[in-house]
Amino acid sequence: MNAYFVHAQFQDVSAVASDLIFLTEKYISPAAEASVYQAFGGWYTDVAPKDLFEVELALQYNMLIVPSRSRSFYVNEAELQNVSILGPQTSAQLPTALGNDNIVALQGTINGGVFEFDAPEGINNKTIKHSQLQATVGLWKNTNVIVRYAPNLKINDANYQSYGVGVSHNLNQWIKPLKTSSYHLGVLFNYVSTSVDDTFNPVDLSLGTINGILVNGETFGFSVLGSKSYKKFRFLTSLSLASSKFDYEVSGNGDFLLGILNSSLARLNTSKVNFKGDVGVVYKLNDFSLSSMFTFGNYYNFNMGINYSFNKKK
Repeated sequence: MNAYFVHAQFQDVSAVASDLIFLTEKYISPAAEASVYQAFGGWYTDVAPKDLFEVELALQYNMLIVPSRSRSFYVNEAELQNVSILGPQTSAQLPTALGNDNIVALQGTINGGVFEFDAPEGINNKTIKHSQLQATVGLWKNTNVIVRYAPNLKINDANYQSYGVGVSHNLNQWIKPLKTSSYHLGVLFNYVSTSVDDTFNPVDLSLGTINGILVNGETFGFSVLGSKSYKKFRFLTSLSLASSKFDYEVSGNGDFLLGILNSSLARLNTSKVNFKGDVGVVYKLNDFSLSSMFTFGNYYNFNMGINYSFNKKK
């Protein structure tokens, strides 16, 4: 009898854990993907080569537009093993981390005992705005090194932070017709580390409590860049490929529950490939410039910056 009791309880716990992993991935993955678009806009203000050891400092403002499709996800009880929607309905729209703050009640069963909990709420914002710092240094062979840092951004109970490094290279020197052209062609390789730490009202289960999820992301990007100079303006465009890997970790109380959930999350295939495009314009004011860039793909991001260059050749 005791063996049967333990086996039944283990089956219930396993089924609940499987459902929570499914719901967790649906809840947080839009925010993880959005962080890539937010971190990959505005990496350059010109494709033309900088002077050797010329430095450009930039203060940038980013605004990510959250599409409606990323604000909620549909769940049918047929997709779940143990957890169900509280009440007569058998399906519901649950908020993602980028979604509204509406509450959807769920329930589950462990060894005949029913427990209820609220699905985590979203940030309830249609845009995500933050500032960041960037520095670009001109090196040999028309190559630039770029570093970027975004201080911690807090939206309601969610925190976002990122930093990155990139290397750009001008290709005009290798293409004879472009050597004296006002058109410039280049490539950019960059790496970005992002962190999304989302806390929410505790989900109280019979084996423990869940009150947050941390997503650490690493993204490697490759971009083909183009620019055209006209008087005091520079017009920019690029096409990019970004490959990302995300690690999820839930937080709360209850070592047994958290151990099951985090070991299962570690086995999820959380790699993502994104294609994106950029268009932008820069207006030069002597050593200063004003820049704007629009990034588009699965998400839309708008980047504005004020830039100052020094150590240029006279």
